[in-house]
Amino acid sequence: MTNKRDVLIDLVHNNATSGYIPAAFFMHFDEAHHQGQSAVDKHMEYFHYTDMDFVKIQYEQLLPISTPIRRAEDWAKLQLVPERFFEPSFRVAEGLVKAAGQEALVIMTLYSPLMQAVRQANAETFANHLCEKPDAVAKGLAIMTENVLRLVRACKRVGVDGFYVSTQGGETTRFKDKKFFTNYIKPTDLAVWDEVKSCRFNILHVCDYVGGYDDLTPFLDYPGHVVNCSLKLGDGML
Repeated sequence: MTNKRDVLIDLVHNNATSGYIPAAFFMHFDEAHHQGQSAVDKHMEYFHYTDMDFVKIQYEQLLPISTPIRRAEDWAKLQLVPERFFEPSFRVAEGLVKAAGQEALVIMTLYSPLMQAVRQANAETFANHLCEKPDAVAKGLAIMTENVLRLVRACKRVGVDGFYVSTQGGETTRFKDKKFFTNYIKPTDLAVWDEVKSCRFNILHVCDYVGGYDDLTPFLDYPGHVVNCSLKLGDGML
């Protein structure tokens, strides 16, 4: 009997032989289940309860806030963390690969460099500084990009099958001038994709948590095997 791994791999390679449509459902777990064996057990409990078709690992670590962000130049002071900082996360990934990897694909959730940067201050401060002094803010985005890449490399090493890669920044209301997404945000997204694209199963998540989209064409060159986005686009529906 074909297992869940094979179903998705066949789908990616256009070899699906049945009308079955894979599905998955995501939620954050209580803080008591964010790390260690408890996190592994809770993910497995949820995986089996929902009978979903792959294991998506929730990422629950917050990067340290190293300096108050008051000026655009402060973004260059963001902290570059060592790979060992992410050990609580990649050990959960390692545990889930061992627990479920023979049965189903195991993928890690990634928040984009922009999403990680905004958490260091707030979305309004970030947007104002980016519009005022984009090259200064870009230094902070480069640091956050490397932080995300260090997590990616660690997770690849412990055997994850791929990543659920989130993007923000292209929302209708985020930037009045779309050049800020195109010139400063998108390159950081694509740097992450360059590192993950060799994996066997990646999902592009066009996140609408802070706002909707009226155009998805900026994401056409993001190399995800599957796209997860809102069905609402502008004033219409996909």
